[in-house]
Amino acid sequence: MSIRRLAALAVALLALTVLAGCGGGGVPPPQRARVDVAVLDDGGAEVELHAAGRLSSDAEVRALAGGIARDLFPEAAKVRVRTGKERGAPFARAEVGGAYRPGRRPSLRIDASGALRRLTAEGFEDTALRLRVPPVPATVRAGGDATGRRAWRLREGAPAPVLAVGMRPRPARWCGAMALPVLGALGVALAFFVRRRALAVPAAGTAVAAGVLAVVLAAGRQGANLGVAGLLGGTALKLASVAPLVAVPLALPAAMLLGTVLVRWLAGPRAAAGREARPRDSGVFW
Repeated sequence: MSIRRLAALAVALLALTVLAGCGGGGVPPPQRARVDVAVLDDGGAEVELHAAGRLSSDAEVRALAGGIARDLFPEAAKVRVRTGKERGAPFARAEVGGAYRPGRRPSLRIDASGALRRLTAEGFEDTALRLRVPPVPATVRAGGDATGRRAWRLREGAPAPVLAVGMRPRPARWCGAMALPVLGALGVALAFFVRRRALAVPAAGTAVAAGVLAVVLAAGRQGANLGVAGLLGGTALKLASVAPLVAVPLALPAAMLLGTVLVRWLAGPRAAAGREARPRDSGVFW
């Protein structure tokens, strides 16, 4: 090996040694966490804490998540915390009862200052806060200004967001969504029990269109308007949310009927052409 190559190899080894030394004595990466806040349509809320690095036991994760939930919703009636696993890392979900009072124009205030102090005390230097509200007309204000943001950063020394959430449920939207399964049921009934094809085919098409619209318009989400308005809750609210989606299975037999009619229509000209091509009385045995 030449002297030039030996010198290059020595320089490379020296550089790797210096880089390794700098990496070993460098500043460790900041501890990060994520807090997901979901406002539910029955007056409750959920707070999920995904903590990376510092918390070593499920009990610590539960304790921190419960404290954060109480800081975010100090007037909550109850807080219940349980843990789970996500990609091998523990996370905690705090179920908050009575986070707000459902009604015609419910609102709630979420101050993240206490959560920031608690996270900072535990050594978390950078936390992502995400907010999810029910699928009803709603506005979110941060510091008094309306915003379309649903995510913020919680850092030591920076002001924590103070959020004002106002919701305006529209129960009439659920009533409109319920028109879809009604149309679907009517279309299926006419398609299968009326012998006139001129009426059965449009009826089946109406049932199929109702099923497609139920998916496209997210009809199953309109039940949230009933819950936020305080009209339904519990099992009744769950059933009401699922009810508009009945239009989807009703569309399946209607689609099969339309497919059968289409196949027969396409095969009809061929069959008619075959009958015309066959000789009526040629004296030849076929």
